[in-house]
Order: sequence, then structure tokens, then C-alpha cells
Amino acid sequence: MIEILNLVKRFGPTITAVDGISFHVGKGEVLGFLGPNGAGKSTTMKMITGFLAPSAGSVRILGCDIRDDPIGTKEKIGYLPEGAPAYPDMTPREFLRFVADIRQIPHARQTELIALAVQRTELAGVMEQPIDTLSKGFKRRVGLA
Repeated sequence: MIEILNLVKRFGPTITAVDGISFHVGKGEVLGFLGPNGAGKSTTMKMITGFLAPSAGSVRILGCDIRDDPIGTKEKIGYLPEGAPAYPDMTPREFLRFVADIRQIPHARQTELIALAVQRTELAGVMEQPIDTLSKGFKRRVGLA
């Protein structure tokens, strides 16, 4: 569950990028976050994911406040930005192991969870290719996996 309450982001004394937005996304719900260029969509997402501190308001993910427990909150978030970072020389298999290690997934479970992610994202045919050689679509799938 995501709870956003009166979220504000100011840059200096004169620029308000986000002005008191509030919304709630329940378990299993999908939210389309739409608006014209410059409306504050990206700024809002950066605050929700903890990449940018709000000037005011609150962000709660599964009951955790991003300000009170930034690391704990980020552990509950999966976020795939447009230009998702990946190491171009790694293969998808190496990258998924790397991410699993960072997320402290026990090695005994990594093989099972990676296999499930590969199946769901249909990556089996490219698991040994360097990420840099993959199409944009496959790179996105690696990020999603």
C-alpha cells in the first residue's frame, strides 16, 4: 500500500514543483500517474522512491515512512525508471545474482527466485549474452526481473 499525504517539493523560495498532492494506492491496485510535461510526475516519483527529500508532507510504503526509515522503506520498493541502470558487460544471469546479493537474498534461494523471474520475463534465451548487446526491450526485462 502506498499513502501520499500533502506532498510538497520546493526548489528555493520561488519554485514549487509539487504542491500538496495526496493519493492512496491499495494492495493489488494499479495507478496511472499522468500529466503534462513539468507537472511534477518525475519529482513525485523521486520523492516516493526516496531519491529526493520532500519539502513537506509524507510518503508511506506498506506502513513505513520514507523519512523515518529510508532504508527499510526502500527495501519494500521495486522501481524501474526509464534509464534503468545495469552493468553492460554483465550477462543477465550475473546481474540478477548481483542484485540478489545486494538485496541479501540467501544463496540457497537465489537460483529458485532467479529462475522464476527469468520465466516470468521470458529471458531464458538471452541469459548468457552481455546486457549491452540486448535490445531495449530485453534490457527492460532484465531490469524488471
